[in-house]
Amino acid sequence: RYGSKCPGLRADMVERRIEEFAKRSNNNNNVSLSAGLNSLGGDAMALPLSNEHDDGEQQFPSGCMSCFKSKCKENGGFNLLTYTFLLLFFAILMFIISIISTHMDYNRAPYRNWALAGGVTSTSAEFRVRGPQSDDNLRREFVVSPNSNLGIKKDQILNVPVSYTDFSDEEHFVKKLRLDSLEPLTTYYYAITWPQVVPNSVTVVDDNIGSFKTPAPEGSRMNFTVALGSCSLTGSRSQIFQSILELEPQLFINLGDFHYEDLVTLDVNERLEAYDKVMGSSSQRSLYMRTIFSYIWDDHDWLANNDDGSNVDAGNVAKQGYSLGIPHYNLGPIETQTSTDEGTAAKYQAFTIGTVRFIILDLRSESRKSTASYGGKVYSDEQKEWLFSELSQADNYDYVVLASSRPWTSPDKIGSDGWGGFVSDRDELSSFIASTIGAGPKNLFVISGDNHMVAFDDGTSTDYSGQSEFPGGFPLLHSGPLSNYGPGGAKNIFKPREYRFTEGCMAVSSELNYQFSTIEFDLPQDTAESGCLRIKGYSSSSDNIIFEKELCGEIMRDGSAEQDTCKMKSFTAPTAAMLLVALILTMVPGMLILYFLGRNSWVLALSY
Repeated sequence: RYGSKCPGLRADMVERRIEEFAKRSNNNNNVSLSAGLNSLGGDAMALPLSNEHDDGEQQFPSGCMSCFKSKCKENGGFNLLTYTFLLLFFAILMFIISIISTHMDYNRAPYRNWALAGGVTSTSAEFRVRGPQSDDNLRREFVVSPNSNLGIKKDQILNVPVSYTDFSDEEHFVKKLRLDSLEPLTTYYYAITWPQVVPNSVTVVDDNIGSFKTPAPEGSRMNFTVALGSCSLTGSRSQIFQSILELEPQLFINLGDFHYEDLVTLDVNERLEAYDKVMGSSSQRSLYMRTIFSYIWDDHDWLANNDDGSNVDAGNVAKQGYSLGIPHYNLGPIETQTSTDEGTAAKYQAFTIGTVRFIILDLRSESRKSTASYGGKVYSDEQKEWLFSELSQADNYDYVVLASSRPWTSPDKIGSDGWGGFVSDRDELSSFIASTIGAGPKNLFVISGDNHMVAFDDGTSTDYSGQSEFPGGFPLLHSGPLSNYGPGGAKNIFKPREYRFTEGCMAVSSELNYQFSTIEFDLPQDTAESGCLRIKGYSSSSDNIIFEKELCGEIMRDGSAEQDTCKMKSFTAPTAAMLLVALILTMVPGMLILYFLGRNSWVLALSY
């Protein structure tokens, strides 16, 4: 009690009062200590020696303030306990400010004036155009033109009204549009525009002008760059997306976790609203609108964390939302006629840019987790048959790029969310790859998402075929996170997990990471010359290359039973130094207080 009212008073001052009382009492044992202390004078104070006075407000004489001033004067005006609480206050304040500033770096409000171009071939493209949220009585048009001045009417190849009243209920305020008369190797521009006021001039809504370049006709070699990444917290405004755009990739592949809304819903409008939140980030909107956009989901943007396809009703709504909001290439189930409903069909798809074949797997909507009594299925028999058919045609291309949203090299484990939870499917696919592509062109390259890191394996750790007749190990590039913590987050601070890559674990587990990768395809016009892949990993900006590799000609190799492993660091050096300083600043005041007050008074001060 005296500590809370008079923090400058030390126990030895009270002891002196007790000694003075003992001298004056003349050994009179009948006088209570409390009464004796009260008789000492104006600068003495009553000390409660029992719980008798706990019910009422303890009254302190004015002398307490004088003793506090005296003690502060003795310490040169410096009170260690006050200093400690002040330091703690500022530490908490800095923590709160960091949380607020981090939250402000993410968009959470749905944004509606966006459009996307995807499914682009040398002669065609698909578009998705989002309509306004309410009827503002303003007329809007969606325009596509090879001329960057979208207002020149004679150059417009598409002009569609997209005002509030131009959408039907079935469209859910998203127009699905397609063009089939494009020219190869040509740049096209598109935007939502306001009506013309001045001839040959339009106002673009929010200055959102999109663009893309059509590739060369299929079978014609061309040089181009693909950027890829995964795992971005919803609506991130990070400048990493602008850094990707600075490298001018022709194609951007998002390998999953486009957002982290974890929607298990039967309302398709909620699915579309998640896309609205992502597109509300101006840096992400610029990237996706100025490249050919390709995307397949992983768990957080499929339904929820580590979900498979067992929730059929919510899964069908997710698939409907994808078809409504995401422009895409022709779906495998539609092309093979295993499904006639694009809305509820699985989203696996394949496309060609020049002489490079891209195969995008859907490893969520048809999967079933493994259990102790069930080996699990990562895809349906129909998707497997389609995939094997695609891989068997690898001879027709310079390279085949297979996109897997699940990590390929995860250890065998029942219920695992990576391919290690689907051992039978992985072994079967690995054997097929070895016996076809490994025995033939050896031109398979795999890209993967989900694990929050940039990592690379040269094929040493990717062969699960169990055979040695043909090379079964393919190079694997793991790319992420675009804007998220490292794998495991704070759980891996003291015991980092091991991952299977020859060159990898490029991320920091307990900090936000901003990373992506690019693949540059260098394919000479002389088909007698082998092409090359130049792979680069980036962190924080396009100037900071953290990984670089070149592969030419045949790129597959024999795998190894002794897989390489890597471990991820928990903190960067600046963060580790900051935490060390924070620990010192927290401990030193406490130790100084213990030194100056003594153990008993220190414990007493803490008790109050």
